Amino acid sequence: MDPVASASEIESAHETPAYQAMAREMIDSAVREFGDSLAILTSFQREGLVVLDLVLGVAPRTPVLTIDTGRLPAATYDVITEVEKRYATRVGLIVPDPAEIESMISLHGRDLFLEAVPNRMLCCQLRKVRPLERYLTRNPGISACFQGLRRGQSDTRANVDFIDRSTDPIRINAIADWSAEEVLRYTLDNNLPEHPLYAAGYTSIGCDPCTRAVSPGEGERAGRWWWESEADKECGIHFTPDGRAERQVDVLLREVLARTKR
Repeated sequence: MDPVASASEIESAHETPAYQAMAREMIDSAVREFGDSLAILTSFQREGLVVLDLVLGVAPRTPVLTIDTGRLPAATYDVITEVEKRYATRVGLIVPDPAEIESMISLHGRDLFLEAVPNRMLCCQLRKVRPLERYLTRNPGISACFQGLRRGQSDTRANVDFIDRSTDPIRINAIADWSAEEVLRYTLDNNLPEHPLYAAGYTSIGCDPCTRAVSPGEGERAGRWWWESEADKECGIHFTPDGRAERQVDVLLREVLARTKR
């Protein structure tokens, strides 16, 4: 065996893969541009933990945030504890408004999301979207957030931008072009914490009642809201007395908020 060739092969085996190098460069650039106004928003899936590991390796004081919807799997909290210990950080929990949740449940039941797509969207609005909006309004110092979205996760994410400057705060998806295999490789190579539900066949993990394991051949996000048919995934439309069209979820949201203010 040629000793020179052997040494070259060994050196190349330890080189950082191009996709990882690109993600690191993007993160380095974001840290230089946004500094202390950065945050990491994660649900502690593999992608989010990869991003968290990459970012905290460069800027260890970057705040780590997650949306605690009140319906997360118990194992998610175990992952949060493990992350806090490993990275010597404190995960900030963004929670829904209790009065809004109480009003929603009173009107439509705790598991309203099983009844219709607009009901599910209402639940997501009150447990995820509105809590995040409130948090960001109360913390205007956050100008950019790291996320773990990937283009290969679903058709709706196929055009995810690496840096989306059209949003406020700016969204940074440093691993947007990574494959699921590349995410797993980084996870194993760096011995990252991993959500226990992956071992049970999950490929996407959200709220406990809205996520299931997938079967061979199904898409990565097939386990999300699996009871919804393709036809049901269109938003319902409602017309007000003056002829103005509204999404049905907006009508439901207005009813919940009106009840909350009483």
